[in-house]
Amino acid sequence: MKKIIVALILFASIFVIKVNAEEVYYTNQNEVSFTKEEYDFFSEFFYEGYQDIVTKEEYNSYEKEEMKAELVETNYAIVPYDASHTTDNKTIKISNSGNNKISIVATWKNDPKVRSYDVIGAYLEGPKWNNMLTRINYNSGNYSSNEINSFYNGFGVSVKLPSNGSNIIVSQSFNYTGSGTIYGNYQHAKSSVTLAQSKKYTIDRNGFGGVFSFYDGIGSKYDAMGGVSINV
Repeated sequence: MKKIIVALILFASIFVIKVNAEEVYYTNQNEVSFTKEEYDFFSEFFYEGYQDIVTKEEYNSYEKEEMKAELVETNYAIVPYDASHTTDNKTIKISNSGNNKISIVATWKNDPKVRSYDVIGAYLEGPKWNNMLTRINYNSGNYSSNEINSFYNGFGVSVKLPSNGSNIIVSQSFNYTGSGTIYGNYQHAKSSVTLAQSKKYTIDRNGFGGVFSFYDGIGSKYDAMGGVSINV
């Protein structure tokens, strides 16, 4: 009888280990493990490959029930009132996780010639934001930026592009509360600007992409790319 009980316990243990192993679809260099469902969620909410740079802290900021690709709503459409945008070199998208998280992702299709301080951010018409994270990923590494310029109606973050490297993707995510419309935008510096100059803007619905209204002549240094918006 004891032998049967021991055998059953061993079988149950092996079965649990096997089930757990099957649940883990991918583990990154930060020792963060994803199920297939979670992996697909990050691909949809950010981009394929974002899983590689997710930290344990960031992973833990999501509830398990949040990480479902089918809940993600994405908008690639350029804001219609801004006709000065270009998508020749990059694309921008904004996504809602379905559980009060927003992501804005700017993906470079060609390597930028100017590597200075770009700006990414959002104008919130109604909602409030918190817990924002901005990441720069490229073929040789990744890093984050905390150069935040915060306003009552939104924010911007200055990001220094890597001096070399390719396949640059700038991503930003944040939580929101309330309802309304969120506008996202990414501005690329066409010529060299200082960190201080990159912060010379206010958040304005009539600014570049419905987000950035530069002053002191700084607007001429940026490419005026159109923005994207999403209703929440």
